[in-house]
Amino acid sequence: MKITQLFKIYWPDNGGGIAKVIESIADGLPEYEQQIIVCQDSKHKKCADDHYKGIAVRRCRQLFTVASTPVSVQFLREIKRQAKDTDIFIYHFPYPMVDLAIWFGFFSGKLVVWWHCGFEKNRKLAVLYKPLVRQTLKKADLILISARGNVKHSGLLKKYQNKCRVIPFCVSDTYLSKGKDYVEKPSVPPTKNKQISILFIGRLVWYKGCDVLLKAFSRMRNKNCRLVLVGSGPLEEPLKILAHSLNLKQVEFTGMVSEEEKVKQIEACDFLVLPSISDVEAFAIVQIEAMAFGKPVINTRLKSGVPEVSVDGITGKTVEPGNIRELAEAMDELATNAELRTMYGLQAQKRVQKEYTQEMMSKRYRHAFQKLLEKSEP
Repeated sequence: MKITQLFKIYWPDNGGGIAKVIESIADGLPEYEQQIIVCQDSKHKKCADDHYKGIAVRRCRQLFTVASTPVSVQFLREIKRQAKDTDIFIYHFPYPMVDLAIWFGFFSGKLVVWWHCGFEKNRKLAVLYKPLVRQTLKKADLILISARGNVKHSGLLKKYQNKCRVIPFCVSDTYLSKGKDYVEKPSVPPTKNKQISILFIGRLVWYKGCDVLLKAFSRMRNKNCRLVLVGSGPLEEPLKILAHSLNLKQVEFTGMVSEEEKVKQIEACDFLVLPSISDVEAFAIVQIEAMAFGKPVINTRLKSGVPEVSVDGITGKTVEPGNIRELAEAMDELATNAELRTMYGLQAQKRVQKEYTQEMMSKRYRHAFQKLLEKSEP
């Protein structure tokens, strides 16, 4: 059986949470022939073929971008060509070029839509995009979501909830192993005046709410704290300007870092903060990555799957999105209460080991795909 995954970017050129999901499917189902088709900003006239960690990747030439969407005629042609021998297409939504291919009827075989997030930021463009999305959901044989809340609060998905199946994201076996070793190794008792390290990891884009985080950090009563923001994006410079205007001396912007460095940042922090302000944030894999290392998480009460991952009062704190005062109070509570951090952290690690492993995710994929193919058998 052949699986072809579709999205606009992939490692090593670009990454992020969706790239990790693509990689987890490729790693978790080694018995299937697999291929990944993406776009890239390339001077080459033809598609470029390579392998990333043993998986075939076909990179189609990007002509230009519209509203952060790479446009590629080659991408459409490649989907049509691969449809001849692909049993299951997995479309990592959203990427409008795939919706166009579906609209034009380029697909054969089974269509699985991995619904990662909504697309409602630009309302004018959303009005134009919705008819394509409705057609995609109508034609989909299976719709995958990472948490129940992603269906419950989505106007588009509600109509097709009979096609939806929850498959939570996972942490890699490497993260689980390193996290287990980290938690089990003898810890050095904290000094009385130990500086508390607060960590954010993610792209510096509007829906991540980093402006809210900086303002909340400035209002904390506990001043013996530092805030580290790991990641890059279009708002990096405006956020640095905001930090300067707030006279925040204990804020560090690291930019993009390697996986090894990211692990070091997680180990060094006391807790993670995910201050997202929009349901575009559907899950946030970084939550379970930090939880694997026994780190509490402060997240926001979005209508997506985010608060289902790290649970309020069990593995961390959940606050209202965009509420600066409430976020500052939650950070103060964790910063000043080491016992609470330890309790939340241990419960966080147990939750990851039970619900968010590669083994669990792979089993769920196999079961879902087997059921899907059985439906097409005479």
